Amino acid sequence: MQRSFIAKNPSVLIFLAILALFTLLVTVMSEGFGVGGISTSFIKTLGKTLCLCLIALAMDLIWGYTGILSLGHFAFFGLGGYMIGMWLMYERTRLIVVDSLANAEIPPTDGEVIDAIGNQIFGVVGSSDFPLIWAFADSLTIQLALVLLVPGLLALIFGWLAFRSRVTGVYLSILTQAMTLALALYLFQNDSGLRGNNGLSGLQNLPGVTASQDHVSLWFFWASAAALGAGYLLCAWLVSGKFGSVIRGIRDNEARARFLGYSVETYKLVIFTLTACIAAIAGALYYPQAGIINPAEIAPIASIYLAVWVAIGGRGRLYGAVIGAAFVSLLSTWFTGGQAPDVNLGFYTIKWVDWWLVLLGLSFVLVTLFAPKGIGGLIDILSDRRAAKEASQ
Repeated sequence: MQRSFIAKNPSVLIFLAILALFTLLVTVMSEGFGVGGISTSFIKTLGKTLCLCLIALAMDLIWGYTGILSLGHFAFFGLGGYMIGMWLMYERTRLIVVDSLANAEIPPTDGEVIDAIGNQIFGVVGSSDFPLIWAFADSLTIQLALVLLVPGLLALIFGWLAFRSRVTGVYLSILTQAMTLALALYLFQNDSGLRGNNGLSGLQNLPGVTASQDHVSLWFFWASAAALGAGYLLCAWLVSGKFGSVIRGIRDNEARARFLGYSVETYKLVIFTLTACIAAIAGALYYPQAGIINPAEIAPIASIYLAVWVAIGGRGRLYGAVIGAAFVSLLSTWFTGGQAPDVNLGFYTIKWVDWWLVLLGLSFVLVTLFAPKGIGGLIDILSDRRAAKEASQ
């Protein structure tokens, strides 16, 4: 009798149960609906951490399971944020403009309202005209579709050009990094249509919603948890079947997989585009919680950090990617937020704000050399011991 997907992958049910319990606990302890044990700002931190866990899943799927070290997935993450950010900024500004012109002696025309909105948004870069890319910024439905379409199309075109040329290994990593750098440099320009280095701001305010940030932060936290749960389920389903076996075969021996008749380039293109869309969804949920997005968020160093998270958590293990992203993200918040106490050595005072990146880099080197399975490897050890104990009984 064929076993169900969950029966063959009990870790999926365990993960979803832990995520649900964590979400419930945070909700009860929040200021919005609970006893106030967790501040609204920390709720946002936890929500953003869940989004980073989601993009870590995408990174593990393409690197840990397929063997493609992409150093450009934060570009898709940022594009997802920009797509939803355009609607949030446009609609919020429109409501402000309409409200300010409501008491005018002569009612403003639609053209005057649009000009006023454009001046409010683009005045910071010396313009008042809406660029072509803002053509659908007034439609939430279209902008939500663009969250997937724009990063997905970019990944499809880039992946098709790279994979059909059979670029692999470190050369492909350099190409993905170059793509990210080119996109970031373009967005830094004032005439890019996305306000240059000013980026999009005020994204934490949902247009037309009068609820407090206590409640809004919880809504996004729930959405982030739901997206992470769905993303984990999708990734686990993909890697557990024939598709997962093929991409692992490509990772281990690409030439052999091609010799066996598999269209290696097609599999790579599918996984590259799919993970780009997952990253974009994570970004679309992340930046409304962060409140702002600018081109610095898409810089290549961000994608390198992403690879470090997955390596520390344990690549090739979905739960390892989640553990790594959550662990490093929360630890980074603690060290760089001034919460970690300085260490006075007498001749020198260690300030963790300055030394955090050094500590992170050193951790990556040590994990690579001495614990290649990462933190997730500890769970493997415990599982193996339990299986051996049950087998001996």
